[in-house]
Amino acid sequence: MTTVLDPLLLPDQVALTEADRRSATTKLDNAVRRGALTPPEATDRQSLLLYAQNRGDLRQVLAGVADATPPRGLTVALRAFTGIWLVACVVQFVVWAALAVFGHFDGPWWLWSDLGLGMVVGILWWTHESYHRVSR
Repeated sequence: MTTVLDPLLLPDQVALTEADRRSATTKLDNAVRRGALTPPEATDRQSLLLYAQNRGDLRQVLAGVADATPPRGLTVALRAFTGIWLVACVVQFVVWAALAVFGHFDGPWWLWSDLGLGMVVGILWWTHESYHRVSR
């Protein structure tokens, strides 16, 4: 996969950044303040956070903490819509190019549906990423 498509098709395989780790630490501290975790549980999870490599590992570290990670359904929707969008882009472009080769050249009509689906993917990605950047 390319670095552009990895966060869209494999969001749980994205490598953790320091910002992700800081946000996760803040979420664990807030969970202790709310009473969702005990201090020893939070300490155990913070030690696991040091060894977490990707967002899938982070999902396991933050399991049970409310609103700490994107819901599984959002992750599945992001992957599904990205796949549909990529297939639609390729198929429509190939059809358009084939029509152009045989003399039926029109404007790039395929851009309208590709841009519309691209906006849906963009909104899903932004929503998915907001869970990793917000420190509640």
